[in-house]
Amino acid sequence: MADIDQANIDTTIELLQEGVIAIPIEQAMAIIEAWQQQLRGLAIADDLGELKDALRKGKSPEAIANLLTSLGGDTSGELNIETSEEVADKLRHLSRLLTEASADLRSVA
Repeated sequence: MADIDQANIDTTIELLQEGVIAIPIEQAMAIIEAWQQQLRGLAIADDLGELKDALRKGKSPEAIANLLTSLGGDTSGELNIETSEEVADKLRHLSRLLTEASADLRSVA
């Protein structure tokens, strides 16, 4: 189990709360890379790589929304094991925000 950096969680939550569409691609890529390094060895790191690749290639909002939905599910499932209750609560919140972000992208697709 990877140690979860609460600052990374907080930063990601703050950005998603502002709206996924408002996040500059460069900033999204940096956040994704930070998460990939932190979660190396877990299946979710591969999902993050797919998201980074989709952003780099300018994939459709629908394709990116599908990846965000998958990440939202993975976040609530894979990362909630062996964490403190505070971190688990933040991860559940992050999971909801990722799912909401996918819906937001679908609405503009």
